Amino acid sequence: MRPPSLPAPKLVSPLFGGLYGLAYGIGGQPLVGRLVRTYGPVVALPVLGYGPVVAVADPALAKQVFTARPDVLLGGEGVGPAAAIYGRRSMFVQEEPEHLRRRKLLTPPLHGQALRAYVPIIEAATRSAMASWPDRSPVRMLDAARDLTLDVIVQVIFGAQTPTEIARLGKPFATLLDLALSIETPIRYAARRLGALRSWTALAKVNREIDELIFPLIAERRSIELPDRPGDILSMLVDARCEDGHGMSDKEIRADVITLMLAGHETTATTLAWVVDLLAHHPAVQERVRVEADTGETEYTEAVINETLRLHPPAPITGRMTAGRYQLGDYTLQAGTRIVLLLDLINRDPQTYPEPDTFQPDRFLTARPNPYGWVPFGGGLKRCIGAAFSMCELTTMLHTLLRSAELRPVSNRQESPSTRGAPVIVPSGGTRVHVTAFSRQN
Repeated sequence: MRPPSLPAPKLVSPLFGGLYGLAYGIGGQPLVGRLVRTYGPVVALPVLGYGPVVAVADPALAKQVFTARPDVLLGGEGVGPAAAIYGRRSMFVQEEPEHLRRRKLLTPPLHGQALRAYVPIIEAATRSAMASWPDRSPVRMLDAARDLTLDVIVQVIFGAQTPTEIARLGKPFATLLDLALSIETPIRYAARRLGALRSWTALAKVNREIDELIFPLIAERRSIELPDRPGDILSMLVDARCEDGHGMSDKEIRADVITLMLAGHETTATTLAWVVDLLAHHPAVQERVRVEADTGETEYTEAVINETLRLHPPAPITGRMTAGRYQLGDYTLQAGTRIVLLLDLINRDPQTYPEPDTFQPDRFLTARPNPYGWVPFGGGLKRCIGAAFSMCELTTMLHTLLRSAELRPVSNRQESPSTRGAPVIVPSGGTRVHVTAFSRQN
């Protein structure tokens, strides 16, 4: 069978495809949620410039997609619009076996001993950020979190230490991120065959600025003898070697630095804003996290983060593209079909989670998350390589924050997701909270 599709008369299907794309730009994921509730968990969507698109909101089918062979469902092609920002050499948009080769080289800086070494950097950056927040007026946490996570990722990747150097290194990546989050990116990707990406002056300009920044730093790292190189991620990438002894080229390092900078910045900042909003509205949960901050334990804090990611995965979709005819459950898809997994809806499947729209961190204390019913980091071979780093960063930031501060909401109403059709779902109001000094006598 073919998936149920939205009405689009053949004679005017390009027009309808453009209208559906425009509707997503205006209505975002809430619009997609309404469509799925109306048509079912597998829906064919005509979207101009993207070819056949099938949206999936079913955990069982998500498992099928995530576990399919990489030559059957193409992960790089599935996230095609990201290539406009990350670049074609990015590990993120590579197919196998190149993706796996590069992924192995990028894994050591984001796990194990390297991860633990970043904790003091994250703690110091969080304390410094808190010192700059106003005492008597609300903090817009989404903005504050973006500044904080950018500071952290610049220090971790480049080893920058002074505020001036951190600002200098972070500026072009912040500009690139703004382009990535703009509605202009999916529109230009849809019109790529008309040259919309090649003629994107703003993107070309920021890429030149990044080239002028990164390539001299790579050359500098290569010129330093191995024992004397700094312990930042850029140095680790320069040192990284495959089993055959080959390392990465300068252009590959550049591409993967961009991947780490963008993926390790905005998504973590957005999650921090969401979790702060939830903690501010659930003081008992906030207190339990504070107790762990004092004891150094992390189990409940990680459950809170997991539940926040379930309710508000920062990146709501991921994709694959069919290399040939493909059987997705009961449906037959043609070659070149873009399968879009709706991560936010999969995370709220009522068969997996009782009361799926309710914030209940305890549900993650008794069992590990279902790997295909809890997919904020995607899944399969393309699962987010920075998931462990993100969890470490969020836990450290929350504990540092709550050891000395209390979060109180400005409004009694919790944040709702922005309806803007962007690749990251942010709190519509930016999470405005009062951050006040905390003492046990409060």
